[in-house]
Amino acid sequence: MNSEVLCRTVANALGLGDGQVSDSTCMENCDRWDSLQHFNLILAVEQAFGVRFSSERIPELVSVQALREELARRQPSRWGALS
Repeated sequence: MNSEVLCRTVANALGLGDGQVSDSTCMENCDRWDSLQHFNLILAVEQAFGVRFSSERIPELVSVQALREELARRQPSRWGALS
């Protein structure tokens, strides 16, 4: 469920359809995910999940997988074990 919310949040932030986002979606393979959209995406994820990422960590969160892993690390009870 949380992975679906994350993918939907990323899709909305980047102006993509829900089915166009997966764990493999990243800055390198998504034309709409540029440096400006990265900032907007981070803000959307922070708002959706009630977290704040450190300025040191933000440049590393350049894929859906990295975002999911960071959220799971920060909110283990909400995400459970990663598969």
